[in-house]
Amino acid sequence: MSTAAPGRPRTGAALRTVLALYPARYRRDRGAELAEVFADSTAGAGRLDTVREVLDLAAYGLRLRTGLTSTALGGRLLAAAAPLLAGTLVGLVALPGDVRFWRVGAAARAGFDAPWTALPDNLALLGLTVVPALLAVAAVLGAWRAVRTLAGVVVLLAAVRLAVRLATANVQPGGPWLTEANVWLLLLDATALLPHLVAGALILAAPADLLERPARLPVAIGVAAGLLVTRAQGGYDSRHLMDGWMPVLLLLAPLLLMLCAARDRLLPAALGLAVLPLTAWFSLFSLWEQVGGVWRLAPALAVGAGTLLLAGRVLAGRQEGRAKAA
Repeated sequence: MSTAAPGRPRTGAALRTVLALYPARYRRDRGAELAEVFADSTAGAGRLDTVREVLDLAAYGLRLRTGLTSTALGGRLLAAAAPLLAGTLVGLVALPGDVRFWRVGAAARAGFDAPWTALPDNLALLGLTVVPALLAVAAVLGAWRAVRTLAGVVVLLAAVRLAVRLATANVQPGGPWLTEANVWLLLLDATALLPHLVAGALILAAPADLLERPARLPVAIGVAAGLLVTRAQGGYDSRHLMDGWMPVLLLLAPLLLMLCAARDRLLPAALGLAVLPLTAWFSLFSLWEQVGGVWRLAPALAVGAGTLLLAGRVLAGRQEGRAKAA
């Protein structure tokens, strides 16, 4: 049957493109049904409603591809981690004594009187101080639609700050852009902003149908964990770098907790997933500083990643074997 509504060939082309996102087996088994449902739901609909249906269909195809549906392990893990992530984002708010604390105060005092070149960064900085708190409150109340909206705002604000940093990296007009000092400062700024980007994106990726109830205790645990690891790292925007084994510990501990997902123990795995965005980037940056370059760090990272993947497969295999025996 034709997937295009009469007189609307673009809709048919869009539907064929979207169905290509689905796994081949699923497309063979359910493709005709999806096309029929799409045709019925968009019959007589306006352009905006049709675009919304296309995006919803594409989003579910990507979920099937990535294993993030509400019945898959990845989707259930993200749903368990979402309230914890909402709490850990509060831990990224400026702490007293942190350099960022004074930047937030200066941005608040300046308000809209700040120079127009500094205004986007100031507003994004203030937003990343206020919005995570609102997001955590929404998760406590079980207002998950608001949580997803606020998570998108967090991602947008972090992207704005990162774009401003990239645009203003060359502090000496006419000089070279990729100087050693510029690269170092950009990487340091990234350690402060990537946690917002990743944590917000993970909340958005969690299956919405599994996020329905208030989550007071998980949010509280997430806030405590976020504040703890942020304090352990000395704050992202300070010039404090971790030495010794601390960055290794803060990098490996969440990863080891995530291995619990292979045994279907989602709560400890969700805690590891919630903490990892806060610790991974700053730990890697500190390790990079200690070893003296990314190429010296790459072999150790490759070995560590391979070992964790192998351990996860072994644990998952044992879990499947026990399930079959039972």
